[in-house]
Amino acid sequence: MTQDQLAVTSDIDSSNIRSYENGRAMMNVFSLVRIAEALEATPGDLLDGVTSEMFATDRPDARRARPLRR
Repeated sequence: MTQDQLAVTSDIDSSNIRSYENGRAMMNVFSLVRIAEALEATPGDLLDGVTSEMFATDRPDARRARPLRR
């Protein structure tokens, strides 16, 4: 499924889909559920293997985490 197809199926703007995939934005739980439903998966399927170490912050109290680039 392309990003544009996912955007249409999940009813989320395609620019947001691209931002989520590129790590420029963090989706909320509602968006996670909508994307999972569009992919015929569960949110748990999409989060399998995700750990806190995958997210870096500039300071301990940072409100937004940035994904680590590997």
